Amino acid sequence: MKNVKTNSKSEMDNNIERLNPFASDLKVFFENSKSVSLFKKLPLREDIEAKKQRLSEGRYLFRPCGVELHPSEANKIALELLELLKKNLSDRVEDLNNITDAMVQEKIIANDLLLQIIKNEGNQIRKIIRDNNLAEDIFTFFAVYFARPFRQFASEYLLEGIEKLNWFDGYCPVCGHWPGLAHISAEGGQRALWCLCCNTRWNFKRTQCAFCLNEDHQSISILNPENEESYRIQVCKKCKRYMKEVRNNIELKDFPFDKYYLGTLPLDIIATQQDYIQESILTIRYENPDGNERLMYRQKELNENHE
Repeated sequence: MKNVKTNSKSEMDNNIERLNPFASDLKVFFENSKSVSLFKKLPLREDIEAKKQRLSEGRYLFRPCGVELHPSEANKIALELLELLKKNLSDRVEDLNNITDAMVQEKIIANDLLLQIIKNEGNQIRKIIRDNNLAEDIFTFFAVYFARPFRQFASEYLLEGIEKLNWFDGYCPVCGHWPGLAHISAEGGQRALWCLCCNTRWNFKRTQCAFCLNEDHQSISILNPENEESYRIQVCKKCKRYMKEVRNNIELKDFPFDKYYLGTLPLDIIATQQDYIQESILTIRYENPDGNERLMYRQKELNENHE
């Protein structure tokens, strides 16, 4: 275990606590979205035994092809989210206004964008960013939270009837995205991974890399902010990826993942400064790795090599 100098415990805690208003607004936003008819045509849902079979084979449940949305609701939710972000991210108001203006002028159609996000069409999303000269980081952040109510509904819908997940992979069992944060119980030490994209949680081994499933203790280590045991990073020397972890006694069902995910930015800085890879929050684990779109960081490397 390696200690790294960064924010003290109190500074990290204060950083997270400052996000209480933002986290509260997000919670209200998600709750209000539940009262809206999100899907015109629901995702394909198999019977319970077929779902269990898919999961046992490491195949996630959400297949977005064929879903249909309500355009008016998609537009309403997009604009509400943008106002929420402007209220809480005062230093990014100009960038958020640029996104709002593009939508109001119909340069970006909310319903089309939402379908592209749900279908993980990363190339199309990046084209929208380029064509409208938008800030990539804030637009990506907006895109993930814009799709969150829809994906979370799909998660609850698709997991209905499954009492225990028979799932042993690091990517999300519902939507296939890589996890954003791990929670470790201070009492039992059980580790659970959390999907930022659809809010699904699942248990996972403590000493295993979520990305490449490496279990070699010599190539997996923990980085801690100095004098801090609650906030840490599991790093894998084999695939060079990392997972932020929070250890505390808040029960998993009550743990405010969004607040801790956003409030532990210093951990991302530590990991990337030591050359560990930060996966894009748009990146998905495709069931057919030889088809569809490759991992975004690999695409960027290829582009850079050809320039």
